[in-house]
Amino acid sequence: MAEHAFQSIGVYAAPEALLIGFQEEGESDWPICIEPENREYHPEILKNVLAIADQLFANHPDAGLIYSDTASFERMIKNREEECRRDAIAQALSSSSAGAGRLFYVGYPRRVRQYRVYPVISVVSSAWERLPHLAHEHRDGRLTTIESLQYAVAEEVVRTASAELNRLTPPEDWSDWPHVIASDVIRRASQRFLSVLVAVHGSWEGTEFMTAMDAVAAQPYEGRTALGSIILTKRTHEALSFDLMFDPPLSVRRSRVFRKALEMSSVDMALITDGMDIFGLGRLLESYDPDAENAYDVTVTSRGTWEISHNNAGLMRVDNGRVLLPKERISREVFIDTARRVLGEDVDPAELWSQVRGAADQQHGTMLVVHRNADTEADRLRAQATLIEPRKLSGNALAAVTSIDGAILLRPDGTCVAVGVILDGVAGPDIGDAARGARYNSGVRYQAAANEKGCLVVIVSEDGMINLVPELPRQVKRSTVERAVQMLEAAAEATDVDFEVASNRADHVASLTPYLTPAQGARYNAAQLRIAAARRQSGGIIEVGWRKLDVGVDPDESLFFEE
Repeated sequence: MAEHAFQSIGVYAAPEALLIGFQEEGESDWPICIEPENREYHPEILKNVLAIADQLFANHPDAGLIYSDTASFERMIKNREEECRRDAIAQALSSSSAGAGRLFYVGYPRRVRQYRVYPVISVVSSAWERLPHLAHEHRDGRLTTIESLQYAVAEEVVRTASAELNRLTPPEDWSDWPHVIASDVIRRASQRFLSVLVAVHGSWEGTEFMTAMDAVAAQPYEGRTALGSIILTKRTHEALSFDLMFDPPLSVRRSRVFRKALEMSSVDMALITDGMDIFGLGRLLESYDPDAENAYDVTVTSRGTWEISHNNAGLMRVDNGRVLLPKERISREVFIDTARRVLGEDVDPAELWSQVRGAADQQHGTMLVVHRNADTEADRLRAQATLIEPRKLSGNALAAVTSIDGAILLRPDGTCVAVGVILDGVAGPDIGDAARGARYNSGVRYQAAANEKGCLVVIVSEDGMINLVPELPRQVKRSTVERAVQMLEAAAEATDVDFEVASNRADHVASLTPYLTPAQGARYNAAQLRIAAARRQSGGIIEVGWRKLDVGVDPDESLFFEE
């Protein structure tokens, strides 16, 4: 369920699942059980969790809070005690050798026979921490903001698992169960993530803001696709500047009115809402402190698609009902690395990056072609282009030239030599993508016909996403590749082969195929043969297939960092 849910929102963090049981009555040799048993988590690491939980409970920020209603107070204390136990379990697991480098999410327990059972999932912390998230927790009463969409999904996964533990009998058919449950998990998690954010930083009554955004993004206005900018915050925010105020405020629940108001917004002037009422049009002043995290940008990018972000970091994207973690347009580091590797020493990556960012901020797609021999190409394509006096384009000029069809032709230093360029190129069976549009495929064909190491095509879609052609493999260290092969060999040569660990390590090495030498490819194949033999000797009735790697030549030197 966790794997399906995370992959559905675009997160790949190698989730693992555990069940942890604490015996509550009777005696046995297993007062603490952990399943599955092949994860190297030993019950011994959890023996002090109750003492740790008691300490967390004593230092809880709500320790002095008292309810006058006895039943409510007792329920609150019980929930707080369980919250502290969950935190103590997570701390114990993450500090163990088996849990090194992983983050743990622990669900509320359910009684299964004589055990109190906690469902647990963990993720690779390095992958998780690279994902966009808020830096702080913010509270309003007992409501606390959730740091990210992926965090909300993780919490909803273990919450759903806790509920499933209440089943007297499991589902009759498990084949579709993870897929079906995962979609419900994502929707509940996204609703919770956004509704708490709105309640703390906007209006407590803004519980329907997500539904309102879905409706306004899907609704055209006089035949035009919805596009617009919104700022989500409290009306009294000190860094707000209003250009126009509605009297009385409009309601986000009236989708037609909301859509009409959205038509008035622009990149420089946004609708201001607290998630319930729309107060007017305005902007955030430069005095806004991003560290406060109390004003959010909501952008409708295309028909049925909208996104919420903070300080240019996308937090959640909804694409015609499908909830996703927004993909970064492209990181500055990836762009600069690609530009240097493709264009050589004459490139001015900072200037090119500025041009790319400027093009992506326009509300229509475009294409930039950076060529080592841009002047020669401009002369060759002059019949299907508009040549200009070479210059670096200002923001206004860039907005003007991206509004017409055709590509912008640049030198590696960012100087523009032609606009409205209709690119040529020859189609081929392995060139292009039928699922993409004409702009993307024309860029791919042109780049394929050009000198591979002398031409970079930057394709900006209407929603601001950026594709680079060519898309170069990331660079790695040779020692990283060798270490992956060695770890696979160690798993294959173990006395008692852990087939799940061996399979994961084999998948890792296979994913590094472009970086393998022929000798490393042969070592991979030999390790897979040993694993298959061990599986047969174990009495397994299932034969697990694997693909033999055929690595014929050494990898290109450009794929590797210096050690």
